[in-house]
This record gives sequence, structure tokens and C-alpha cells, in this order.
Amino acid sequence: MTTNVDLATATPNVAASKHSTRFGVSLSMGQRAGTLISPVWTMAGWTLQFVRLAPGATLAVDHSQGEVLVKVIHGALASPARKVYPDVGALLSTRLHSDTVTAGPQSALLAIYIRTPAAAAELSEMAQLEVEGPLADALQWQTFEDRYTHVTPYFDGLDAYLVPGFHLLDDDGAEIAYVFFWTAGKGVDLSTHNHGHKPSDSAPAFAEVHQVLYNGTGKGGMYTTAEPGAAERDRLSMQTGEEHGPFFVIDPATGKAQQRENGAVEYPWHGWQGGEDDHAGQSYDLVCAYEITVPYSRVA
Repeated sequence: MTTNVDLATATPNVAASKHSTRFGVSLSMGQRAGTLISPVWTMAGWTLQFVRLAPGATLAVDHSQGEVLVKVIHGALASPARKVYPDVGALLSTRLHSDTVTAGPQSALLAIYIRTPAAAAELSEMAQLEVEGPLADALQWQTFEDRYTHVTPYFDGLDAYLVPGFHLLDDDGAEIAYVFFWTAGKGVDLSTHNHGHKPSDSAPAFAEVHQVLYNGTGKGGMYTTAEPGAAERDRLSMQTGEEHGPFFVIDPATGKAQQRENGAVEYPWHGWQGGEDDHAGQSYDLVCAYEITVPYSRVA
């Protein structure tokens, strides 16, 4: 069993494939005896790689390549001590300051980003965000309007985009998490919602968390509100590298996301609101969404 891995020299041992029924790319990242390493994708001067560290395994990262962000998707890190979700109401930086990370006793599934010197200072146009890497043709950006126009006219004309992402699968094919990216232009409100629709095979129930890679104005962030259209919003501004704690309701009996009668995870009304500034031109927020399915959503 591999217990020590250097990310800079390690050979990927997980193959990417197009998801058989949904958009995006599938990666088998279940808990096995050894460490699993995905191929690398690049976008706007950033690199992204998924790693499943075996229990107690240590991963070395090369800070000379750029600033490193590490997000825990399943399991936990023993060093530095990190879990899947920050505390409720909290923000946590995913920046890594040490040269290594070590998995806890039950392994750790990680998303590892490196902001290389080639990374854009800001995102003024969507062409900067072209994804390169295996099966890049399955990772093409489209507007929220094009993606959801058959469901709602809400997004018509909004300067906002999303890209199909990565289905991280357990050994039996069950989805651990769906990881994808979206952008919001200045002032864009990406709708007040509560994920209350009935889950299906193509849209499983999930307990999401978001990680910010760019905050275009420095003022964008998540919000909760009493209902759609309510005048009052409780705003939580998020900066580069930060993730937030659970917005969803936690089942005290299981420590996982609490589900409604229809199977959907119970959330308050919430959304993302892009900020405003007086500078000319566009500057997009870029956010990574982690839709972690209920069986893998343990908070504590």
C-alpha cells in the first residue's frame, strides 16, 4: 500500500470517462487500499486534480508551482485538521500552508488546486475559462439561460455560465459528489432557491458546499432569506479560497443532511448574489460547487 506520495511526480492511476447518463466526466474515487490520483485539468491558469489518500497516507505538494488550495470532499485530513464541511455559519480558507497533508484513519478524498503564475488576475471574459485536459469536449461552458431555459425563464439574459463537471464515484458506482463550476457577472443574482424538488436518478439529493476561486468585485457571496422576493437578506461575502459551512439542515440522529418527505435535502431559501463596483468592464465570480450526496454528507 502506498503511504507517501509526491503529487508533482505521481502518475495518475484513475481513468476519466464520460458519464453514461448525465453531463460531465466520471472518476472512480472510492475508498481502496492505495492512494488514487486523477488526471490533471487546467482552467484560467489553475490546475485541478482529485486525490483519494489512503488511510494515514501523506501527500507532498510543490508550492513552487503556485498557491495550493485543498478541499476535503469525503473523509478527513488529520494534518492539517480538516473535514468536509466547516462549522455552520463559518467560513474556512482552503489554502494550504504546509508542504504535506495526511489523511485521517478513514482516508480523504480531496480536490487540489494550484494557482500557477499563469493564472488570470481577474476574469473579464469567459474565453479565459476554457477547460483543458482529458475529455475536455465534455467540459464546455454554457449560459445558465441555455442550460435551464426549458425549466424557467429566470436566467434569460443573465451574464452567468456553468460547465459540466466531475462525478466522483464510489467503488460500487454510487455517486459521492458532483463537482462543477459556475460564474456570475457583476450584480447577478443566481436565484433564490431551496433545492426542494424531488430527487431522481439524474438529480440525486445533495448537501452542497461552495468554494470561491474568484470574487470579481470582492463583494459577492451567499445569502439566506425568508422567501423569494423578501427585502431582507443575510449576506455572507466569500473571498478567494474560502468555503462555507452547511446551509442545509442537519439531522441530529445521523449527523448527515436532513431530508424532506419527498427525499430532497432540507434547505432554507438561499442563493448567490454577485457584487457591484464602479470599474469598467466585467469581472466574474468563479465558484466551485460540491454537491455531496446524502449518504456521504456527514457533518461531524
